[in-house]
Amino acid sequence: MSSDEGPETDTDEAEQPEEGVGDGREKFIRVVTASGKEFEHGEVYVRHTASEYLVSDDPEFPPAETTRYRKSNLHHAEITQHHSNCFITTAAAGEGPTLDSLRGFRADVMRPTRSGRALLHAYETVSPPIAATLDRHPEATTTRIVRGLVERCGSFADRRRGATTGGARAALSVTLICLYIVGVALAALGHGWLRCRELAATVS
Repeated sequence: MSSDEGPETDTDEAEQPEEGVGDGREKFIRVVTASGKEFEHGEVYVRHTASEYLVSDDPEFPPAETTRYRKSNLHHAEITQHHSNCFITTAAAGEGPTLDSLRGFRADVMRPTRSGRALLHAYETVSPPIAATLDRHPEATTTRIVRGLVERCGSFADRRRGATTGGARAALSVTLICLYIVGVALAALGHGWLRCRELAATVS
């Protein structure tokens, strides 16, 4: 794609990460090109140089996974700190130390790997409607079960952070990912049941 029409993604450059300045925290970025085209990226890492914005799902910014926007071709760029406040973990457990622990696990373990990012993408895709249903039914059996799993995951994340051996950290990481999958599956099933009850109540 030509640089005056939108972003560029390196595929044949050297395998060294792109240079630039960034704080290593996830961002939301919205850019408007000089021709009026808009592009948005959520839960990404952003660096900037004197001439470009660099955007990537991977905090190491590998060239093949880095999108570049030339500043000279942009009309406007808006970068804000990303906040996930509509997902299942937040709906079940709310903001607090448990959610902070899980966000740390996500940033340290899942986000840096391709498979971890794929799992997170799937989670973030299916979560919003499920989270909305759980939020409407805070005392439902499903919500209470998911809340318990979320709190257990937070405890495991804290234990993993304090583990002194690689084997213990790896075992706790696998346990956490399995519990994530189980929790999302249970939340999805409960969401379907609760929505059916809501629809039935509306009809009656």
